[in-house]
Amino acid sequence: MAKKILIIGNSAKAYSLAKKLAEKHEIYITPGSDTLKEFATCLDIRETDSKGLLEFVLENQIDLSIPCSRAAMLSDLTEIFTRNNQPVFAPSNKASSIIFDKALAKKILYKLRIPTPRFGIFEKPNLVIDYIKNLKNPFVIKTNEPSSAIILTSANSAKNIADSVFAQKAGKMIIEDYTWGTPFSFYTITDGYKALPIGSSIMYKHSLEGEGGQLTSGMGACSPNYKLSIEHEYFLMDNVIYPTLDYLEIEGNPYTGILGINGIITDDGSLSILGYEEFMQDCDAASVLELLDSDLYILFKSCVIGSFSDEFEFIGQKELFSSSLVLTCKNKENNENVISGLDLLDENTKISFSPYVRKNKYLEYEASTGPVLVLTTTGRTVTSAVDKMYSEAGEINFKGLHYRKDIGSPNLERV
Repeated sequence: MAKKILIIGNSAKAYSLAKKLAEKHEIYITPGSDTLKEFATCLDIRETDSKGLLEFVLENQIDLSIPCSRAAMLSDLTEIFTRNNQPVFAPSNKASSIIFDKALAKKILYKLRIPTPRFGIFEKPNLVIDYIKNLKNPFVIKTNEPSSAIILTSANSAKNIADSVFAQKAGKMIIEDYTWGTPFSFYTITDGYKALPIGSSIMYKHSLEGEGGQLTSGMGACSPNYKLSIEHEYFLMDNVIYPTLDYLEIEGNPYTGILGINGIITDDGSLSILGYEEFMQDCDAASVLELLDSDLYILFKSCVIGSFSDEFEFIGQKELFSSSLVLTCKNKENNENVISGLDLLDENTKISFSPYVRKNKYLEYEASTGPVLVLTTTGRTVTSAVDKMYSEAGEINFKGLHYRKDIGSPNLERV
């Protein structure tokens, strides 16, 4: 029987989640977009308007609400819904702090003796300069802002960035040693007490081929991460996920939702944990979700009502590999930017649109500057999934089209 589900957030990952759930259920989503309207009912309610969203849920008998945007998760929405006995699949504001407060996350990793790169946390620029004098190059600077991580190789660059960050009152600055190896994301679903893996990925975060250009939230991904062994997964569950959940429970902030980890598999096979992930990233949400062979509504609802521990011992996944590619637009004119070729794609190829893609008066899709869509394909091997992905990407065209041409290349995983 189809259920009524409200998704709060309209990023590409929200699109992927809504599209997956829409296979079996009735989807409502806010904020809306032209592309979401094709399969979901879009609402005109701010994602931080907890009162307005609660009224809608009560009036329309919504079976489950899923906040998956940063703004929604940082609001009091989960607490208000819970107090009013409305099922909501998301951590509380306090529990989600381990995701969005990067300084807090590093402190928790250190306290729990979870392997993480050496780091320092600073609130004044002069202390930053003193710290980096003894650092080996390269090193990483980041703040709590999304996609704020910058890899640096000189103290002069760090000084300029530190001055800018503190002048803007952007909060604390974290500096950590750069770790060489294969990047990974590892995702679990949890009711705050029990957790089960739902997937992993190799993420490609640099904007240019060869791991060049700026760090982004992701330009592509392959799932599952074939470098992440079963032994690695057991290590992550026993030494990272469960200690974190236990810590949050003791603190009075049990975590319900998807809890992810991002880290590095080093050359000697050990794991270094960089931090915690929010409700997946745009570039790997479609890739991870495409491989799940379970009804997400049943999984999420069981966590909310407390039956997860009794009902699930594992979460089914398809015996396939998936690959995702982020297509961006560098046309700054933002006019007559029609996306062509979508009708030529294979019916099994998945598209997750950015909220900024709109339909013109001729009902054609038009791209705006920035991320446009995420293209996802599957295959029996990583190579077949990647080859199909690039073949499909070759069918799509619009002004200023850009994407990385080396997603899935094993030669880049160490960079």
